[in-house]
Amino acid sequence: VVPMDQLSALNLVRPHVILPEDKILKLEGTNVGLHPELTGFKSLFEEERLGIIQYAGYPNQNYSHFRSTDIWMSGSDSNELVNSGWPGRVLSQEFPTYPDEFPNSDMPDPLSIEIGYGGSLLFQGPTASMSMVINDVSSFYDLVDNIEEEVPNTDAGDKLKYIRLIARQSQEYGEVVKAAADKITNHALYPEGNELAGQLKIVSKLIAGGLQTPMYMVRIGGFDTHDAQVVDGDHTKGEHAELLKQVNDAVLAFMQDLELQGTDDRVMGMTFSEFGRRIV
Repeated sequence: VVPMDQLSALNLVRPHVILPEDKILKLEGTNVGLHPELTGFKSLFEEERLGIIQYAGYPNQNYSHFRSTDIWMSGSDSNELVNSGWPGRVLSQEFPTYPDEFPNSDMPDPLSIEIGYGGSLLFQGPTASMSMVINDVSSFYDLVDNIEEEVPNTDAGDKLKYIRLIARQSQEYGEVVKAAADKITNHALYPEGNELAGQLKIVSKLIAGGLQTPMYMVRIGGFDTHDAQVVDGDHTKGEHAELLKQVNDAVLAFMQDLELQGTDDRVMGMTFSEFGRRIV
């Protein structure tokens, strides 16, 4: 999101990465524009289906990526340590007897689902994690299709197979997730080779399949581009542009899929990143 009224000042201090003004996608009625790879976001904005919140931050910014991520996920002040996420606390208040009395007839489904390796702070409640973790797109379809990864024909392989069996048995929500996913076979077209799109396709499938899970999180990394952010001679190209195109194409496909499934009127998405910087 480019502040058009500050473009000349930005050009003075960031000439090696700044976008040319004639390539920026200007948003009518605002003083901001979007990266040229965000054409889908521009169309969603024009349809009044996308909003931009500017100046979201905190004073005395911490420049550690890890600590900054914790601050965003915990919703805490930068000078305090909070070991739970703000959605995790919301879910904990709504479902105070979790996990001891769950799943149950009132809430048989996961309280939240995040796709990625390991649970994040976001869905950590004051006393317990409130999320089910799906490692990646492949592991989700292995679960749905009852596919078990091969193990080596060794003693170590036997132990690995046993560990996987115990992990699968301990996943109390596996069956309800599989049942919801099995209901949906028709989707809008998602871009190939786009990991974020694959994650969002899972989310759409589970929502349309009737899962009552109120919160999902998907992730895309790689934005710490350093000197590969842009290509010399064409600042609209480079790793940053490629990543934004992945986000653009994935979100647009997801929105189209929600429409196809008839669930678009009850889904809201939000993007956030700790990569906020200012020139002072």
